[in-house]
Amino acid sequence: MKFDEVSVFVAVVEAGSFVGAARRLEAPPSTVSARVIALERRLGVTLIQRTTRKVRITDAGRRYFEDCRRALRELEFAEEAVKEASGGDSGVLRLTAAADIAQSVLPPLIAGFRAIYPQIKVDLLVTDRVVDMIEEGIDLAVRPGPLRDSSLIARVLLAGPMGLFASASYLDRRGIPQHIGDLKHHDMVKFSAMPGKLEMRRGGRSVDLTWEGMVICDDMMTIRALLERDLGIGLLPNFLAERASSPLIRVLPQLSHRVSGLFLAYPSQRYVPKRVRGFIDFATDAFGKVAR
Repeated sequence: MKFDEVSVFVAVVEAGSFVGAARRLEAPPSTVSARVIALERRLGVTLIQRTTRKVRITDAGRRYFEDCRRALRELEFAEEAVKEASGGDSGVLRLTAAADIAQSVLPPLIAGFRAIYPQIKVDLLVTDRVVDMIEEGIDLAVRPGPLRDSSLIARVLLAGPMGLFASASYLDRRGIPQHIGDLKHHDMVKFSAMPGKLEMRRGGRSVDLTWEGMVICDDMMTIRALLERDLGIGLLPNFLAERASSPLIRVLPQLSHRVSGLFLAYPSQRYVPKRVRGFIDFATDAFGKVAR
């Protein structure tokens, strides 16, 4: 088996084009194409169908790609295990998070982690889409919960209930709601993923909150900023609303929503690199100290 041909083929499929793979591998596109052609000749099967604009992987190519990607990943893990056994703390830690988390939570964590592990580079992918961590080579994702992907292993970074919050100046102007029915007289800032009829808890009982947002947003940090601008009442995780720098006021504190939080998630695999374990331990310890 010629691993250079296999790795080039995997890079082409992951990049979606020969040009993209050439850019990633820092090699001429002609070299990338030649490696794939040589691999197809050796196997006696067409792996990739080429057109003037794009490439399309065949059924045989798809099966081969999945097996090869898994095998190459195992080889990478084997190399990292050898390096760790020799005492080396190096490599690249690839993280992903949505923009609000990347801007608020990760900068101090990355700074603290780099102070302890200066030889480890950090590559941060900021995106609101849910990435395929294995396909895109991501080590660790910081995601809000609850997580729905059962193929991931998750560690709790920060957890707590959600409640209704508003700014002090908004409440001074519009009044403080005393009952859940009073909310219909207020402007609501709604998280777009939340249903119009939301189950809340009051003591040990369940109560429904029906609301329509005058402002609707798909980003929790932005919702917090909107509430700070006196635009209404909104549902936020307690830990986000009660930041010491500019806390919001809890509205109807007897009401709460299910526990939410932030999780560190990584693919289920036999070997977890030291850089990943190191970041998880540092981050959970840092947030544990804040909580205490």
